[in-house]
Formats: sequence, structure tokens, C-alpha cells
Amino acid sequence: MSFHRTCKTLLFIFAGFLFSIAVNAQEKSFKAGFFAGLNTSQITGDNLSGYNQFGITAGIFVSRKVGKRSAITMEMGYLPKGSRKNLNVNDSIPTLYFLRLHYVEIPLMFQYMLTSKVQLEAGISTGVLLGHYEEDIFGELMGDNAPVQQFKRLDISFNPGVSYLFNEKWSFNLRNANSIFPVRDHDQGTKFRLNRGQYTSCIMGRFVYRF
Repeated sequence: MSFHRTCKTLLFIFAGFLFSIAVNAQEKSFKAGFFAGLNTSQITGDNLSGYNQFGITAGIFVSRKVGKRSAITMEMGYLPKGSRKNLNVNDSIPTLYFLRLHYVEIPLMFQYMLTSKVQLEAGISTGVLLGHYEEDIFGELMGDNAPVQQFKRLDISFNPGVSYLFNEKWSFNLRNANSIFPVRDHDQGTKFRLNRGQYTSCIMGRFVYRF
């Protein structure tokens, strides 16, 4: 499936969900709103450790209750991911690395009210890569200097999370997103058991508002 066709398919699915909300706008089981917050991320498999890449995430969502305590929510938002290693002159081998991946993310989440204030969630998200920037101590990695393996168009992630509800409209959400499949193969194409390439790992803290 081509990149543009993938984007159109994801937008069509989300538009259909929005349409169902509009048609059933009077039903109390439907909710919509927006979210915004900060995220920190790393790339597992790049030999750098630590959630050192920070960014801003934001988007919209629609939700429908499917039980007394449960709901299904679909979101669409911007989610930057990546990796960072700042230059340290005290290192035996000075290293600098920066990677920023720009994704439009569409998570489909199942949410369950554990208490009147605490909501648990889990689901799968599809991220569409819009672009990326990568550099090391010698400058931007592009052209002949770019890695042999390219980033894949889609990032499928598993998303567990928890929310604390301040009131009926405002809540704070903490979520973790981890790639299920590699977003880029290792340079030499090597694979060993579960280490099959590079994976994204992201932690988000977001404020959520429901209309």
C-alpha cells in the first residue's frame, strides 16, 4: 500500500468515526474533545539509552461508551518520536546524535473506569511517518551519508495508559507507546531473536478536555 493511499485510508476511517459522532450528537454515550501535552522518547536498538528526546503532542478524539464503565476511543494527533545523545567532551569517544521522527498517530483505545477518578486504557495505534531529521557529530545524515536502511512508513504500537479525572471535562493522561514491529532495520540487516531492528518507545503526559 502506498504512503498517500495509507494516509487517505486512515483519514477516511477517522472521518467516518467523526460522522457517526455528528449523527448521534444528542446521545450521551458519545463524547469528543482535544488533548495536548509533552512526550519523551527513545529508539531501542540504536545503542543509546534514555528517554532524552522531548517534544509536544496534541490532537483530537472521539469516544463512545460501550458499557457502564467502558468506552472505545479513537484519536488523531501529532506525535514526535526520536533519540538524542548530547555531546560530552569528557567521553572517551565524543558522540553526538539527534533523531526526530514526525508522526500522525491514530490510536484506537479501550478504556475502563476502575474508580470514579481513575481510568485504565490499552490499545493499538498506527503512526504515519510524515518526515524525519537525523544528524551526528559530522552533520545531517542525508544523501551518501544517510544510513543504508530507511525508516518505514508505518509504526504500529501497543499503548497502555492511565488517566486521572479532575472533573467531567478535564483529566490527565499518562500513556506509554511501544513499537510492535521495527521502524527501521539495522544497517547490516542483522537480526537476532527479538532484536530485529530499531523500535520507538514513547512516554506521554497529556491534559485531556471533553466537550
